[in-house]
Amino acid sequence: MKPATRAPGRHAGLDLHRSGPWIAAVGLLAVLWLVVMAGFLFAPWWGVAVHLVVLGCFATLLARRGRVAPAATVWIPLYAFGAWVTVNAAGVLAFGWRM
Repeated sequence: MKPATRAPGRHAGLDLHRSGPWIAAVGLLAVLWLVVMAGFLFAPWWGVAVHLVVLGCFATLLARRGRVAPAATVWIPLYAFGAWVTVNAAGVLAFGWRM
């Protein structure tokens, strides 16, 4: 038997149309872990609630964009991490969250 060959220019990389939403879901789980740890370390209960509402918005965005543009969903956890940093910075600077 002859071994299978790929077409020129094709590489054996990730197929983000299939795996992109799964990669993004794992990334959002990592951000959820950061939210929980912020609650244990310095954020009050209502700060964790704000974090969870923001994270829920990103989960909804993932569910919607996963059908339309699944390859682009891999960027959603990066945006969620940026939102996590922003909420923490606002909490520390404006509301005096401390460790």
